[in-house]
Amino acid sequence: MEHIAAFMLLIACSDDLQACREYPAPAVAYETVEQCRAELTPALRTMPASQTKSFGKCVEIDPALFYEDVEIVWDVTRKGGIEVSIDVINPHMAIQSVARADIAANANQEADSELN
Repeated sequence: MEHIAAFMLLIACSDDLQACREYPAPAVAYETVEQCRAELTPALRTMPASQTKSFGKCVEIDPALFYEDVEIVWDVTRKGGIEVSIDVINPHMAIQSVARADIAANANQEADSELN
């Protein structure tokens, strides 16, 4: 059986849900989802009283992803839920894309100077 870890996501929003921000969780990661869930309610109670809309979620994650460069993308829904996706970032892909963009920009500049 594959071991799955979890992390806690805490979000505080304005009344209209237009301005939201993350708050630090009590731990970076949890060994089990159950451990995360046990700390979720107490963590929500520590959220600032000025933020009337507070949300929390325990998200399961493959422990191998803790060693990868990932981006956690979240969104608060109108119904008060949190949607979370975890996207692995490939740094080699980003470098190649930037390099291609620079080459294309240089080629366009050379073509423009030849026309002038």
